[in-house]
Amino acid sequence: MNIFRSNSLICLVSIFFIFFSGCGYNLRDEVSGLNGQIISISFETSDLNLNLIDQLRKHGKVDKIYLNEVREDYDLFLNIIEHKTLRYSAALGYGARTKEARLEYFLKIGLKEIGSNKEVILQIKDSANYSFDESRILAIEEIEKQLKREFLRKAIGRINFSLLSNFYEDI
Repeated sequence: MNIFRSNSLICLVSIFFIFFSGCGYNLRDEVSGLNGQIISISFETSDLNLNLIDQLRKHGKVDKIYLNEVREDYDLFLNIIEHKTLRYSAALGYGARTKEARLEYFLKIGLKEIGSNKEVILQIKDSANYSFDESRILAIEEIEKQLKREFLRKAIGRINFSLLSNFYEDI
């Protein structure tokens, strides 16, 4: 009985291995996307663009970043075409005072990998609502800073996902 179980287990493992190796299934590379890349970024100087670059250094796992210069050893070229946040009134209260605000984020960026003549244009949009109280203006500024950091973190994730999906689309 034990021999039958061990033979069945070996047979199941073999079938599993043959099935997944035969269909081309493999895990994604950890090194692809932004990880370990040398990046050259073209941008206009603004607080938002500088914050994006700072977040890219912290969370993008890039090897090196060149700012507004093109070197021969880059792996990826990023062109920040448009980058902005806008604040709107989302809800009005008594006396037409703003009770709730909405912060909208927009990033239009061009991605070009080394050796490719094709530039992929990526547009990233996001928004968030938060309560607005004129008497707590310093707290509101801090909330907006946190929302912007979150927008930038999500944008880096979207850029990384776009690079990964383009890589696996070509295979």
